[in-house]
Amino acid sequence: MRRLLLLGVTALCLCVFVAADTQHDRQGDKSLPEKDGVLQLKKGNFNRALRKHKQLLVHFYTPLSGDGHRVSAAFEGAAAELQESEVKLAVVDVAKEKDLAKDLNATGPPTIRLYLAGDKHNPVPCPVPQSSASILTWLKRRAGSAADLITELSQIEASEELTVVGFFKEQDHEYVQVFYSAAIELPDVHFALTQNSEVISKYGLTHDVVLLLKKSKLIQAYKMMPQTSKEELIVFITVYQMDPVTEYTGKVEY
Repeated sequence: MRRLLLLGVTALCLCVFVAADTQHDRQGDKSLPEKDGVLQLKKGNFNRALRKHKQLLVHFYTPLSGDGHRVSAAFEGAAAELQESEVKLAVVDVAKEKDLAKDLNATGPPTIRLYLAGDKHNPVPCPVPQSSASILTWLKRRAGSAADLITELSQIEASEELTVVGFFKEQDHEYVQVFYSAAIELPDVHFALTQNSEVISKYGLTHDVVLLLKKSKLIQAYKMMPQTSKEELIVFITVYQMDPVTEYTGKVEY
C-alpha cells in the first residue's frame, strides 16, 4: 500500500512538472517580441530563441552606428522574404544588452552571426551585408552551390556586373572548394563556374584560373595553385572589385 501511494505521488509530481514546463514554453513564445518580422532579443529571451529556431541569424548592433542602421534595414527586407523559411532573423541592441553582448563576445563593430541547432558557442560569422539581397545570397550559398554554372559564352556577355568566373578542369578539385568558400564570404559579388572551353579560349588562358569579367571584358586573371587559400583569393577579388576599370595586361596573377 505504501509503495502504491509512493508511485501515485511520483506520477502526480511528474504531471505537475510537465504541465508547468509546457506552460513555460507557451509563455516563452509570447515573450519573443518582433518588429517587422525580426526578433528583438535580450538576455532574458536569447536562449529561448536559440531553442526555438534551428537557424537564428543575429545582428548585434549599436543604434547610433551608420552601418547598424543600414544592416537593420537589410534585415527587415530579408525577414519579409524568409517568412516561410526555417531561418529566423533577430537583433540585439548591444548598448542596452551589454552583459549579453559581453557573454557572447559581440561587443565590436556590426557583428552578424548564424546560430545553428541551438549552439551559442560555435556561431557562423556572416559578412556585413550591403542589402537584403546580400543576406539571402549568403544563406543560399551556405545551403548549396555558391556559383551559377555557365554553359554558353553568351551568359557572360549578357552580364552588366562584375562576375568572378572559375574555370576548372575537374569540378570536384580542391580548387573548386576554395572558390566556393570565397563566394560564400563575398555575397555581393556574382560568382560563376564553367568547364566550357569556348569561354576560356576566348581569353587565351588555360584551365584552373579565376577570371574577373565585366560586360565580357577581362579585368584580371588569377591562376589557382595548390597553396592558394580562400583568404588570398578574396584579397585578389576585393582589390580588383574596387577598381574594375583596370586594363588587363596579359599577366596572370598567382
